Amino acid sequence: MNQNIQPSPIRVAIVDDDAIVLDSLSMLLGQEKGIEIVATAANGAEAVDLVHDHMVDVVLMDIQMPVLDGIGATSRILAAGGSTRVLLLTTFDDDTFLDGGIAAGASGFLLKTTPAAEIAAAIRTVHGGGKVLSPGPTSRVLERYVRGQRPSTGSTAELDLSGREREVLRLLCQARTNRQIARQMNVAETTVKTHVSSLMRKMGVGSRLEIVTEAYKRGIGG
Repeated sequence: MNQNIQPSPIRVAIVDDDAIVLDSLSMLLGQEKGIEIVATAANGAEAVDLVHDHMVDVVLMDIQMPVLDGIGATSRILAAGGSTRVLLLTTFDDDTFLDGGIAAGASGFLLKTTPAAEIAAAIRTVHGGGKVLSPGPTSRVLERYVRGQRPSTGSTAELDLSGREREVLRLLCQARTNRQIARQMNVAETTVKTHVSSLMRKMGVGSRLEIVTEAYKRGIGG
């Protein structure tokens, strides 16, 4: 039995009505290990058709497009069933788009200013069943999520967090990536991942976003 069998690449479709953006993303993401660009489209209607034809795992979808916008296309793609995930990518940091995308069932929302390496990381995350939001939108989603809820009088001490874990938690609440946290704390990125895993265990949650949500609910976020 061959022990060196490599996992299948993530099959990605890119949808954008700007040909320059489409070509640029296709070139940059096509160089990422484990990602294969299998199709491109210029509007949401084309996206709905190509998902089935090309067995797409993740659609990187612009929001504002002719014929059918990205939110409408996301709704149709997910309503058809299957395992395809949609990652919305837009120039506009606007809550209308954000709320519409979340309501449509998108797995993520990134600004077009996001570096290609981070977009690739987001593709891997949503393909694995996770959720991704750009830092600005993340902060507002969390604010709305906890608005009207009375924070408990909890503290990091009650969770028995170390000083390093408290610092990682503070930076997570500022929507920092593992790489950014590692640089700020002057530690290895693997060390940050270890602290994040410990926070998940101690807080009884299963994702980074849930860590931050739980922190805000406890009144210890930010």
